[in-house]
Amino acid sequence: MGKNVTVDLDEDAASEADAIIDEDSAASIDTDDADVIDEDLHPHDRLPDKARMNGDGSVTLALNFPVTLRTRKNGKVKERKFDELVFHRLTGKDQRVIAEAGENNLIPASFSCSTRIARAVMFALYDRMVDVDISNGGKVMNHFFASGRRTGS
Repeated sequence: MGKNVTVDLDEDAASEADAIIDEDSAASIDTDDADVIDEDLHPHDRLPDKARMNGDGSVTLALNFPVTLRTRKNGKVKERKFDELVFHRLTGKDQRVIAEAGENNLIPASFSCSTRIARAVMFALYDRMVDVDISNGGKVMNHFFASGRRTGS
């Protein structure tokens, strides 16, 4: 008795199990309106999971690893725990201050201006922050440049 052979003439068709899903590509959201541009597709334009938008347009970022500093002001030493930072849009003055900070201090100076934390305090805080919190702070600042709301003065 002879064998039955099945020939698949559609060589381009792959089974669902053979399909490769590219997790590195941007997700696409199908829309019927070709005039709508989705600004949320790029991951750098999104706020980190631990960030929340405030009513005035500022963004509060909870730190994964809080930092405690001892500071002195008006002759009094106190312990300050930083478990979140509140970021605001940068002004022209802020941008000049950041530019004057020099290449090695651009990021901590940016954080200082955006969070409105005194430069000396922010530089010490920044030096003690871990990479994930620094990265998330950068994402918050990038959000303002990309698509963030206006903040009050």
